[in-house]
Amino acid sequence: MGDGDLPLEPPPEEPLTATLMGYYGVCPREAWLMGHALEPYPDHELLALGRLLQETAYREERKEVALPGMRLDLLEREGEALVVAEVKRRSGQREAHLLQLGYYLLALKRLGLEARGELRYPEERKVERVELTPDLEARVREAEEALRALLKAPTPPPARRIPACSGCAYFEFCFVEEVEDA
Repeated sequence: MGDGDLPLEPPPEEPLTATLMGYYGVCPREAWLMGHALEPYPDHELLALGRLLQETAYREERKEVALPGMRLDLLEREGEALVVAEVKRRSGQREAHLLQLGYYLLALKRLGLEARGELRYPEERKVERVELTPDLEARVREAEEALRALLKAPTPPPARRIPACSGCAYFEFCFVEEVEDA
């Protein structure tokens, strides 16, 4: 919790969301689509699995908290420390998860709250502790700036095939010509 010694800074001009930050970490095109309210295919299998995980993992500990631009999966206290946990199915997109969790930690810092984070992967039985280091804070701030610029663009970046495309709920949107040819 903030001790009053933390310098407070005003929130950014246009609030972003942690979800957009996570999408940006995986694929800027996906972030642009979501940021412009183009919803992904709602019955996509991996989205359904994510919702199921959200409902079932850490059920006793779950205390979902919503703050401006954030919906924290778990918020706990460990002694004096505030702990924010982000629950993910698998660690394959760890860098994007780290960016999303870093965004939470920076947003809390801007509110005068000091916290640490955890990335939790229940299927892998793995928990990674995360601190808002100067390096992570710089990466989050750089990503915020890049995401804001991206969202101001009138069109999404061109589709570019990456490993995450095979599990993406926007796959058909990006590669409709390939889907029709198959």
